[in-house]
Amino acid sequence: MASLCIHNARLVTAAAERRGGVLVGDDGRIEAILDADRRAAADLAIDARERPLLPGFVDAHVHMRDPGFTHKEDFASGTAAAACGGVTTAMCMPNTRPPVDGPAGFAAARAAGAARSAVDFTLQAAATRNNRGDLAALWDAGITSFEGFLSDAPEDDRLDDPAILRDVLHEVARLGAVIGLYTGVQARIDEAVRRLRAAGRRDWRAFAEARSAAAEAEGIAAALDLARETGARVVFRQVSAAPAFRLLQRARRGGAGAIGVEATPHHLHLDDTVLDRLGPAAQMIPPLRPAADRDAALRALAHGVIDFIGSDHAPHAPDEKTGDDAWRIPGGTAGLDTIAAATADLACRGAIPWTRVADLLAARPARIFGIADRKGDLRPGLDGDLTLVDPALEREVRPDLLRSRAGRSAFEGARLRGWPVLTVLRGRVVAENGTPAGGGPGGRFLPRAP
Repeated sequence: MASLCIHNARLVTAAAERRGGVLVGDDGRIEAILDADRRAAADLAIDARERPLLPGFVDAHVHMRDPGFTHKEDFASGTAAAACGGVTTAMCMPNTRPPVDGPAGFAAARAAGAARSAVDFTLQAAATRNNRGDLAALWDAGITSFEGFLSDAPEDDRLDDPAILRDVLHEVARLGAVIGLYTGVQARIDEAVRRLRAAGRRDWRAFAEARSAAAEAEGIAAALDLARETGARVVFRQVSAAPAFRLLQRARRGGAGAIGVEATPHHLHLDDTVLDRLGPAAQMIPPLRPAADRDAALRALAHGVIDFIGSDHAPHAPDEKTGDDAWRIPGGTAGLDTIAAATADLACRGAIPWTRVADLLAARPARIFGIADRKGDLRPGLDGDLTLVDPALEREVRPDLLRSRAGRSAFEGARLRGWPVLTVLRGRVVAENGTPAGGGPGGRFLPRAP
């Protein structure tokens, strides 16, 4: 394996920003952080031209669809999108076939990733009402989190019964694990769907109205109470609604330190008017909300309520996202292609500092999910994962820009500034200027640190 030196860069970590460079040894690990005027000997030398060089991005919320739903995405297409999008570690969600809810599903997903992944990957396991006996074995196998759904999941997979959720959280606390929760109140959603369908509604806004801001906040409130009671470490996934952000901010002020908060790029940038323009391409769960909720998400980001940004990359095949009946079309949008640009765009516009980009997309997810011994920072001994961003590069998001098999994005038509132009995985260039470097799958399964 060759050594790599990237010099003349704006080195950006969660802690600081300074001029310098990075030397990655032939073992794929960072060997040295270089001063501004130093250029080390290496097999490959790259001039960063004073652009921001950050730790390789960690996307903590990826539905890779592999195995079982590879007509939507697989590790090859999904991690090509990740590499071109500046992501060097993809944390994969458990809703595959077989699902990652026991040893068989874990083994199948790990094998699929090992065979096809262009970037490093972790596995996250489902916690359901029926698999509490498997949680300890899954944790020991090296998963980075459990994932629980309070709504918008099949009944057998939902943790919407408070007694069952309490038992699961007790087990998570006993293991010293972390659990991501997607909240909502299924009974509220079901009642809203019945009412809207009875009124003849089948439009995109009806699908969104059925998943109200109030239902999201109510689900978070219930889960917060149980998290306090059990002592479990809980990450609230894809928070999108103003009342939910207010609730979580109050919880933080009250000393609820064992919780994490994730937001998505689309809920930080877009509002529900995009539904009128893009229709099924912008239908997702939780839905795009009114501009007031988007603005509340940006305030929560500025005030430190949001810990990290995950793409919620949830691709579907193009023919599955076609039609005019919202109730028949699955929710979800591609996100790996755009997560870096959408977050860097916030820094380019002055909404957040560049150090916050490094925190949201690298340091914080690596720390929360137990891989900070290898990922998330620029320091000797860590993996040589690097993302070089061009703050002057502005592009309109178009279908032909996407590497995901989904082919569509809720960002379609939006202009973003700050695209990744070089992605390095353990010292090897895996994408440059939006094009995969080739050379076959080189990603590895990344178990949580003991």
